[in-house]
Amino acid sequence: MFTKEKMMSAPFAPPLPHVVILGSGASKAAMPNGDKSGKMIPLMDDLPKILGNDWNALVKKTKPPKGNFEANFSWIKKKGYFPSQLSNIETLIKNYFSDLELLNNSTMYDYLVLGLREKDVIATFNWDPFLMQAHKRNRNIASLPDIRFLHGCVSFRTCKEHDILGGPYEACPECHCDLIGGRLFFPEEDKDYTKDELIYRDWLAVEKKIQKAFHLTIFGYSGPATDYKARKLLLNGWKQTPVRDISHVEIIDTNDADILRESWNEFFPHYHNIIESDFWNSSIALWPRRTAEWKLSASRYGIPSESIGPFRTESLIDLQKWFLQLVQAEAEGTNTEGIQPSGQLERA
Repeated sequence: MFTKEKMMSAPFAPPLPHVVILGSGASKAAMPNGDKSGKMIPLMDDLPKILGNDWNALVKKTKPPKGNFEANFSWIKKKGYFPSQLSNIETLIKNYFSDLELLNNSTMYDYLVLGLREKDVIATFNWDPFLMQAHKRNRNIASLPDIRFLHGCVSFRTCKEHDILGGPYEACPECHCDLIGGRLFFPEEDKDYTKDELIYRDWLAVEKKIQKAFHLTIFGYSGPATDYKARKLLLNGWKQTPVRDISHVEIIDTNDADILRESWNEFFPHYHNIIESDFWNSSIALWPRRTAEWKLSASRYGIPSESIGPFRTESLIDLQKWFLQLVQAEAEGTNTEGIQPSGQLERA
């Protein structure tokens, strides 16, 4: 048995990245009762409730075919109906998501960014600012994973010339130009993220990581039909991993397990899949900052690993202190780089 003590101080596994893909279900799971001010964390189909009369009146006027919010929005946009009203809808959505804030206490987002290492990557499709906020408030605690934005996000800004991780109203430390954001709305029936230069740059970075990944976690992302090209890009990269024979896909989702297996079947190498409805039973929660060691110990050597987590607490400070123990073990066992400084970071 690979014990907790051994996991804490064991030599690190080869630097195979763990890639995590986030959808809106992850944000909903992180704060089911709302954000810091009690505002609802919406899934796509919740948006009509948030937009209220502005959206209902537009749908009544345009009479789109029966469908969900995204389908209706896309249809109205394509027809060219009421551009000023659609612009107003986009502004309402942008303002709503811009106002969202993480709770003061610890959240799944804190656990996610602290639970992975700098070799790993978390990529999000979400409009909300939670991944960016969690990264900012924990970057002085440990070396954190790269974070990438596969869709427009209200909090993320970057430089057209330099791959900088920043936020609104910040400037590039390299060229001092104001940081800019990627496109927020993709109303096309078949979304093509390659049309946005900044977002496509992050897609390329994720594709590069996933080609070497040993473990792919998909958390709260359904991979809808409108994201056909996104799924294809992910799958093409995932099929190239050199450790595919021992790799796993992990799905964290509350939907029926059989439906999830059918939906993501093409991603599963040799039926290697892990379906979890609860984040706290996931690999990141049970083996934080050691998912590579756990995975290779079990898959390559057949040696089960005793879990070292999850450590669950409402106190963000206590959570950060607990993770510092893992960081200390990393520092003693390897020549890892130090804690990331605050401010913008140029990403590898």
